[in-house]
Amino acid sequence: MVDYSLMFNVEEGGVSKPIKWGKDQLQPDRSIIILDESSMCLYLWHGKKQGLVARRTALRQAQSLKGHGYTIGKSIIGRDIKTIKEIDERKVGREPNTTELNEDLQSILDKQYKELDDHIITFQTKEIDTSAERVQRKPIEVPKAKPKPISTPKSQPTPNKPSIPKAEPISSKTKTTISHTIPKTSPEPKKEPKPEPKLRPKEEKQQEMGIDKNLEIEAKVGFVLISIMAHFDDIWVSKKDGGSIAVEYMDGPICEFQIKNGKISFSSNSFTGISTNIKTEIKKKFVELNNLLK
Repeated sequence: MVDYSLMFNVEEGGVSKPIKWGKDQLQPDRSIIILDESSMCLYLWHGKKQGLVARRTALRQAQSLKGHGYTIGKSIIGRDIKTIKEIDERKVGREPNTTELNEDLQSILDKQYKELDDHIITFQTKEIDTSAERVQRKPIEVPKAKPKPISTPKSQPTPNKPSIPKAEPISSKTKTTISHTIPKTSPEPKKEPKPEPKLRPKEEKQQEMGIDKNLEIEAKVGFVLISIMAHFDDIWVSKKDGGSIAVEYMDGPICEFQIKNGKISFSSNSFTGISTNIKTEIKKKFVELNNLLK
């Protein structure tokens, strides 16, 4: 079976567009996706000028292609690929893992290939029919279920109607008298009003200010982000499966926190990758903003 490969440029707004295969497509201001069936890998290459938001957008496009493949006509290219290998150009030569992944990608791009229709290529350089019909894969045939013969129900004999005895008049001796005495009802006891629960001083203050508990939690989350953005212009905020909130910047994670009993609880590895001075300033700013709710 012939393996195919495709190269995509992730444009602004998160649109993946197939482009001509070649090393020269790896530009500093681009995020490029390489869908390669021969190695069963999807490479995501980020140029050194790409910001955090652009890289995250490209990653979402790569994850979509990994899960569904790319459809051209009746064929799906890369539908069995399950692995994404992400490469940041800034880390090539500095990090061993990224450097190794980049070398693997360069070796793929250095291979001889044959160009087919719609920017599709193959590394099998033997005689291949380049028509669209050859690229299309044979659809999976689903056996049709044979309809079962419909059996006609046998007619059942109609049962004889039961004979109903004739009603006889009731004799005067069997008549009974019904008393119409109405029992006296006692008056309901008066309900005394329950005393309203007393609010604590903080709850009274929040009620006077009209602060809802959910709004207070949202405000605290906002205070964390405001404190971080005082030092980092380009950040990425995401919600994890467990409900925690992660904040990252271009060089890696900043912090991760959860909301427990209305309070912000940071994870143990938060702020480990940044300087102590910035960490102190962020926490100081958060405490200052948080005091506005007291």
